[in-house]
Amino acid sequence: MPRHISLIFPGQGSQSIGMLDGFSSEFINKHLVDIKSAIGFDLIKTISKGQQKNIDQTSITQPAILFTSFLYFKMITEVLKVKPNVLCGHSLGEYSALTCANSIPIFNALRLVHNRGLLMERARKGSMYAVLNFDLKKIKQICKDVEKETGLIVSPANINSKNQIVIAGNIKSTNIAVKRIKREGAKRIIKLSVSVASHCNLMKRPANFFIKDLNKANLKMPDLEILHNTNAKISKNINTLKNNLINQLIKPVKWMNTMDKIKEYNGIVIECGPGNVLTGIARSNGIKNVISSSSPTFKSDLKNLL
Repeated sequence: MPRHISLIFPGQGSQSIGMLDGFSSEFINKHLVDIKSAIGFDLIKTISKGQQKNIDQTSITQPAILFTSFLYFKMITEVLKVKPNVLCGHSLGEYSALTCANSIPIFNALRLVHNRGLLMERARKGSMYAVLNFDLKKIKQICKDVEKETGLIVSPANINSKNQIVIAGNIKSTNIAVKRIKREGAKRIIKLSVSVASHCNLMKRPANFFIKDLNKANLKMPDLEILHNTNAKISKNINTLKNNLINQLIKPVKWMNTMDKIKEYNGIVIECGPGNVLTGIARSNGIKNVISSSSPTFKSDLKNLL
């Protein structure tokens, strides 16, 4: 009996100059669309020959990772003939999953995430911190107290594992929360190199504008099951799917819950896209049979697991 296969798609933070170098020009051209018409600039050139500071810009990062992940999906499914059962993506990666499950055409998806990035860039500035090896309940309570005292936003944004929680919000309130978390005993807190505070109420205004873009994107129900960030569940209709995508901007990514669901399948997990960030997070959630599509040993690793 074939093994159950889950594909997990990375979000921002996995981008790098040259992340298309593993693909031949022929393979890229085979799956190329008129990207410049979709987003207004030469994405392939930016990924291949641009500067890291440019590709790290949210409105560029999002289409860059989506297109790269799309190519990895085509390599996995068309070249290696792998048939996945379930897809899910971390934050932006959810759009890669939807694209690969034929919920949205790649041209529309590139335009959609580019616009999503532009809206996020226009939001009020904020900050994000990764808190390692500290209790989630305590983090939630501290954030709640700080919000009440300051009238500013700070809350858990990415619940990646028991050992890695990211908080986000206004610069002042997140700084206060970080100091209190340290006082409570957290040994390691890392400031993320972002100016956009995702998955918190700072994204309410972008989310309201994004609804219009989402309605223009011609989404349909995906061909494959997709676990959503907000609840680790599968949407039953298109309205629920859209609501999940809107809520994803302002609510935390419940990646730990998603990984718990993936573990129930007891199969193979493939990080489909650039880098291996999600591979490490999956292992920290107790998933053993996880491999990265961008690893130089990917094909042999996959053969050993199948």
